[in-house]
Order: sequence, then structure tokens, then C-alpha cells
Amino acid sequence: MILHSKNEVLLRIQELYDLLSKSEQKVAAYVLDNSDETMRLSIASLAKQVNVSEPTVVRFCRKLDFDGYQDFKIALAQGSNYTNETLKIIHEEILESDSLKVISQKVVNSHILALQQTFSYMNYDNLEEFLRLLGRGGKVEFYGLGGSGTVAIDGENKFLRTGIDTRVCIDSHIQLMRTALLKENDLIVIFSNSGTTKHFVNVMDIAKKNGTKTVLITSFKESLLGRMADLVFEVRARETSYKQEPSSSRVAMLAIIDVIVTAIALQNQNQYIQNIYETRQALAAGKEIKK
Repeated sequence: MILHSKNEVLLRIQELYDLLSKSEQKVAAYVLDNSDETMRLSIASLAKQVNVSEPTVVRFCRKLDFDGYQDFKIALAQGSNYTNETLKIIHEEILESDSLKVISQKVVNSHILALQQTFSYMNYDNLEEFLRLLGRGGKVEFYGLGGSGTVAIDGENKFLRTGIDTRVCIDSHIQLMRTALLKENDLIVIFSNSGTTKHFVNVMDIAKKNGTKTVLITSFKESLLGRMADLVFEVRARETSYKQEPSSSRVAMLAIIDVIVTAIALQNQNQYIQNIYETRQALAAGKEIKK
């Protein structure tokens, strides 16, 4: 193992190493030798890399006094030997000396990179299957919580013009109730950056009992939710390792929805154009102020 003298998290691992179980020591050894890579791995990927279970990784993190794996990764990033590593919580490329123009360039470039990487690794057969599921005539539910909820709301806004019966829900209790009433031809699209939100495990369990298909859009394909969903689309952004609410990942999620909506519009051009016209008229009428 590599000896570390500056990173407080790695020092803590070294100090507690002998107190860990054998399986936890496997996690510790990997992290000590591959700290940079660890910050880029999901909990499922790390567990697979060292051949242990995900609960073992969680126990390892808790023995280091962290609430969970995400908190551990953030602390690991903050304690890195690199001078500006702690700023990655704000943005993966930012420096304190950056001007507003440079900040703008870096933010935009990170979005562009996330889009390029996401669609370079896209499984287009799965995208075709997504379109097929949407074309069955059932209801489509968009679910998200927190930052991912804003993506779900935007998804419904775009789908309204396609003519597909679409609903958005960002309340966890209502999501469970709505899922319980869905049928085989219905579809749930879940946005979860981490792919580990326990609530969505319950949603997917109920959906499976009803025969309802689930689509997951996430930053961690190999997460628990990724293994449960019928279709998974992984967005790729460098910031994912450091931020709990990564902005570039949300941009990539929105782009996937934009692609799907565009494909639906091409398949049903007359209907889509008519819907655009009618919704614009309704919005324009609402903006008019009578004198």
C-alpha cells in the first residue's frame, strides 16, 4: 500500500486498517492505492472492483465515521493532495483566481464534455426500445426528487406537446400511490443521479408487481436502481465524483429527453406541429392584458 502523509481521510484509513474486517480491509487497500479512481466510482463499481458486497463498502465508510459512501467520497476529494481539489465540490475545474469569463468557459466546456461523453457511450438499441415503450399508448410518469426533480418537471413540459399522456411527480408519497395504480402498458421514467435512492427501490418493486416498465436515467449504471430498471441510460460527467447535485449531469439528462421528444415529433409531425400551435395559442392568450 502507498503511504499517505497529507490526505486526512487516507491517513484515517491507515490508522484504522487493523481494526477493519478482512473484507473491509480489501476496500481500504484499494482506496489507499487508488484514491483518485475511487472518487470516480459508484458504490456498486467499487464493490465489484474489490469483490465485496455493497453493504461491506457502507460498513467501511461508517467505521470511518461517515454517514455513507457519498459523504466518504466528498471528504476524500476535500482531503486530496492536489492544491485545488477542495474546489471540486463547487466545480471540477474551477480555480479561485478565475475571472468570470474563465468560469463561464469552464462551466460551458464541462456541459459540452458531459454531452459528448454521454452520447458517445449511448446504447442506441436501448434508445429504440425506449421509443417503442413510449409508443404503446399507456401513461408515462416522470419521477425525480431534489435536483433530479427539476429534470422530471422539464421532461413533462417537453412531452406535453407529443400527445403522450404524461404526468410528473416529485413527491415521494404520491409517487408510490401513482405507481400502485399503473398498468402493464404504462411507463415510469426515473431520474436519479446517484442511482441509490432507497425510495425508488420501493417504486420499482411496486412497478414490477404491476408489470409496469421502468426507465432509469442516472450517473451510475451499475447502481442498485440500475440493476432493477428495465432500461438504463447513463449520463457521464466528470463532476459526478465530487458533487451531490451535479449540473452537467442534469444537462445530459435533459439532452436524452430532448432526443426522444425530437424522434417522437418526427414520427408524428402533423400532430406535434398542431400541438405546438395550440399550446402556443393558449400561452399567448394567458399573457394578453386587456386595457
